[in-house]
Amino acid sequence: MKNVKVEIKDGVQWLRLNRPEKRNAFEPQMMAEITEVFKKAPSSGARAIVLIGEGESFCSGGDLDWMKSMAGYSLEENRRDSENLFDMYEAARTCPLPVIGQIHGHAFGGGLGLVAVCDIVAAESKTQFCFSEVKWGLVPAVISSFVLEKMSPSKAREWMLTAKVFTSPEALDAGLIHFQSDSIQVEQFVTDTLKLLRKAAPEAVSETKKLLRFLDENPRSSYRKESTRVIAEKRVGAEGQAGLKSFLEKKPTPWG
Repeated sequence: MKNVKVEIKDGVQWLRLNRPEKRNAFEPQMMAEITEVFKKAPSSGARAIVLIGEGESFCSGGDLDWMKSMAGYSLEENRRDSENLFDMYEAARTCPLPVIGQIHGHAFGGGLGLVAVCDIVAAESKTQFCFSEVKWGLVPAVISSFVLEKMSPSKAREWMLTAKVFTSPEALDAGLIHFQSDSIQVEQFVTDTLKLLRKAAPEAVSETKKLLRFLDENPRSSYRKESTRVIAEKRVGAEGQAGLKSFLEKKPTPWG
């Protein structure tokens, strides 16, 4: 792949945005590569994915040359292009593996969509965030549903309408990220999180992500049937049986 680096090490798939000279701004080929990685991740043998950016920034959003070219697209061409962008975020959001974001430098525009689709996010304290679209006559439309699923709607409204540059402490307070500190502590947070995930049963983690997504997307009247189905199936399944046996016998689990 040209625009991303993918490496699997110790059961972790590291997905590195690799256009540092463009502050990892994405364009159609990069979007396709990111989408492909997330769609193929379940068969990679990895237990988790870490999303990170090469160079000075995590992701500055859409590439300027790509955005210039879009000005000449027809309405239908712009719609298809936007659907591809949505599909990239959705592939990350629905990936059954836990996705950890390690953020630094800048996360602007569409880059905030990538932050939002991560399950767990750590950012360096000096990172700058911005929903910059309205400054340029655009709308943070494609990323909006993904962002609102993660952070305070009230703060999202303020920052999307004003294009204010906000900080890691503010992003933490708004629920967009989960940890902020210096680069060393951020790396340690990611390391510690991966250690915890390695101790968790992989199928159980995947089913938990799936259930949480179901609860977000469906009416409360469906909760009883789905939640009881999930736990009943896990209790009689091979992984659940192995975990319960380890717990009762006070022995290590097969996966930890």
